[in-house]
Amino acid sequence: MSSLTSNYHAFKLLAFASAILIAVITACSSEPPTPTPTTQREPTTYSGEESFQNRCAVCHGQQADGTATGPPLVNRLYEIGHHPNFSFHNAVNNGVIAHHWNFGNMPPIPNVDSAEIDAIICHVRDLQRAQSIQAGQPC
Repeated sequence: MSSLTSNYHAFKLLAFASAILIAVITACSSEPPTPTPTTQREPTTYSGEESFQNRCAVCHGQQADGTATGPPLVNRLYEIGHHPNFSFHNAVNNGVIAHHWNFGNMPPIPNVDSAEIDAIICHVRDLQRAQSIQAGQPC
């Protein structure tokens, strides 16, 4: 082996050893890593009435009193004992197979988060309460 080849291999070995030494020194540094700041968003506060008007009223009516395409939610069939709040979450997230009315199946409603559904439920329950329908405790 020529001295040029030998020097080249020695240089590669030295470079490799230096890289390992730098990695070890860096890893063993006594400074703790600086945490990356995370952006925290405030939870969205929804108006149940506004969300209902934007998402539900087209089928269920402005006052949840029904239309030609969807049933009235201000109806004893939807009192809290027969349709608890989770059934509204289920209806929005998964849709509903027609079972009380002849309006056809309700499709799932996309992009509605749980907090917005809760706000809508509160609004519907307020409307029900105003008509003496059992609607549970006010929100």
